[in-house]
Amino acid sequence: MLKLDHVVLHSDGTAHVEDLKETLQSAGIPYEPSWGKKARGFRISNIWIGRQYFEIVEIHSDDNLWQPQWADRHREGERGTFCLFLKVDRNIDDVYRQLVDSGVEATAPERTRFKWLFGLLEKKLPWRFITLPKIPGTDIELGIIEYDEGAERKFEPFMVPNGTEVGLTGLSNPVIQSFHSDLAEQWLAQIQTAIGEPLPIAVVARTSDEALHLTVESSAGATFTGAAFSDVTLSP
Repeated sequence: MLKLDHVVLHSDGTAHVEDLKETLQSAGIPYEPSWGKKARGFRISNIWIGRQYFEIVEIHSDDNLWQPQWADRHREGERGTFCLFLKVDRNIDDVYRQLVDSGVEATAPERTRFKWLFGLLEKKLPWRFITLPKIPGTDIELGIIEYDEGAERKFEPFMVPNGTEVGLTGLSNPVIQSFHSDLAEQWLAQIQTAIGEPLPIAVVARTSDEALHLTVESSAGATFTGAAFSDVTLSP
């Protein structure tokens, strides 16, 4: 079964990320961008809410090692939500073949790698992913990710700071606003048929600057009332 995993969101630089930190902390969501990881030309920091997260991207230089198609989009001036990733609990090679055999465009499965020390060292991360084109009528690509066995459990100590500290336990129910919601629904239905699993995504006609809405799940006693940043809205 496919589940929401994370959202890739491109910021407008360090000052924007600091503003985002203030917005989130005012809403009661822990976020510490200084704990992020740097590689050549970019920095990544995560907003963790349970096991789901936002991957906040800062591009510091055109000469960077970030995902090429997203680096190109950033260079062309795009900002905000770039990709919504769903997690699959089966072999991603099979998912890829099902998509391609059904005529759905997708990148071949790849493993995230980071290089440092002038490219002499390389770290391979314990997941593989594919990306699909932008959902019709939006600037949001769809991604599918498969984690290596046991990887999520091993990464739990690094899922910090986390909304679980204040009773926020997860993100769910993605709703995407599209300027062509009928085409978006048809495209998502084609993917669903190809892989034989329901997609946990709803599409509505776009009527505002909001591109993505997510529900924040919480435990009893949590006081979260909502937050909005970039082109995303969160609600209880």
